[in-house]
Amino acid sequence: MPRNQYDMAWILRCILWVSLFQLPVHTTAVAESRSVREGERAANHKANGSYKILNRLVKPFVSKRVDDKVVFPGEYERVGTYEKPVIPEQCQEIGICDDIPNYPEDLVSDLLRDLMRQNRTRFNKDKILEVPLITQRIGPELDVIELCETEERIYAPRAAQDRNKEWQVILNDRKQPQQTFRVEICKTKESPCSAIAYFQNGYVAKCVQKYMLRNMLAVNDRKEVVEMPFQVPSCCSCVARQT
Repeated sequence: MPRNQYDMAWILRCILWVSLFQLPVHTTAVAESRSVREGERAANHKANGSYKILNRLVKPFVSKRVDDKVVFPGEYERVGTYEKPVIPEQCQEIGICDDIPNYPEDLVSDLLRDLMRQNRTRFNKDKILEVPLITQRIGPELDVIELCETEERIYAPRAAQDRNKEWQVILNDRKQPQQTFRVEICKTKESPCSAIAYFQNGYVAKCVQKYMLRNMLAVNDRKEVVEMPFQVPSCCSCVARQT
């Protein structure tokens, strides 16, 4: 056989050997890849099956899911947002307010429903008693003259100042108030006392608003109901000061 033909035959034989060597390797790699994929599918199927079983067991005890948060029976998602109350100017003068522009209606309704479920319905409810005048029962000699002009009324506050003079949202429904408080307010802030009152020289008298602490149910910034003392206008008193 000529030299060139011998070389060509040797090259073809080498190519055949390399091809035969790579075929098992490739077949093994394909088989291993297929085995891995089948294993992953089996694992996923097993995991999905476990999840479905767990879901069937847990679902009857879960009422709803909100924003990836599981809410169980007896709990609920607080509705609405909490903002610091915006207090009108007329309310700032007396320290209590029966309405504010940014009152969290939805949040308060939600909290009130929860209190009803817990039977926590013992709210404070003041009333103004209609009492006959003393002069009609005893006689004109016991007539009482107020030294300050006042206004007495029932407040169903939706915002009030705590003992640190910080304004807080008070739990109260607009149509059916749960908390009412009797207040007495000076008609005119720091007005002079009645002219019938006489004070010696060196003293001046003014009508001053007085306050007392009353417990109310309020809403904190964590959307929770809390009970704490708040300042309530109690009376308008004539006070003399030395000049």
